[in-house]
Amino acid sequence: MSLAPFTRDEVERAFHDFLRVGAYGHDWPAWSAIFTEDALYTEHCLGVFVGAEQIQNWIVPQMQMVPAMTFSIEWYDILDNQIAFWIWNHLPDPAGGSVRFDFPNFSLLTYAGNGKWCKEEDVYDPSSSESVVMSWFNAGGNAQTPQDRSLRAPQFTHPSLPQNIPTANQINAAIASIVPPNATLRQKIINGARASLIYDTAERSYGTVMHVDNTGVVVFQDNFTNPRENFTIKDVQR
Repeated sequence: MSLAPFTRDEVERAFHDFLRVGAYGHDWPAWSAIFTEDALYTEHCLGVFVGAEQIQNWIVPQMQMVPAMTFSIEWYDILDNQIAFWIWNHLPDPAGGSVRFDFPNFSLLTYAGNGKWCKEEDVYDPSSSESVVMSWFNAGGNAQTPQDRSLRAPQFTHPSLPQNIPTANQINAAIASIVPPNATLRQKIINGARASLIYDTAERSYGTVMHVDNTGVVVFQDNFTNPRENFTIKDVQR
């Protein structure tokens, strides 16, 4: 797909609208409508959906099971028409106390213009999300549990970025040292010292967030994948 260049301001405004309607507003039909009719949504734990209608048919019943779930953003990076972001999922303590039920995940978006998105990809290890949600149900959480929109991450997943930014050659060399030689690096968003990656091996897809300092050393790395993913089926639709 060939996309016209967009200003950072337009992409960022569209991203904040994306969050306002869905993650913050919970208007999932309206959120689905800001995807294009040929949009590709790859959720590496829950499935692949093509087009706004399929996305709506999936997300509406999905969120009806956990209407108490709220979201907060830890960080996001914009490169041209792409955005990488780290988002937290929060569920309130059903007993009204301070027990935490939170998990993060990593997503990349591709902007298509006119306020719409043509691609989203979510990569994370389902073990953390599944255990949190099941613990929440076991603690008494249900469809009637009220939201708590004040919830934020108990602590950030990732440390602060190095203040001394690597050169383009240094960060690309660091990326090459992380991605296996037989893998396909499919998404790469670099913001100063941070690189957000999605790459495919013969078995499945991987997400990586890495921090690189001005000596070219990888000072932080977070890798995630779904060990149960059937890569070959999803690969057909990339």
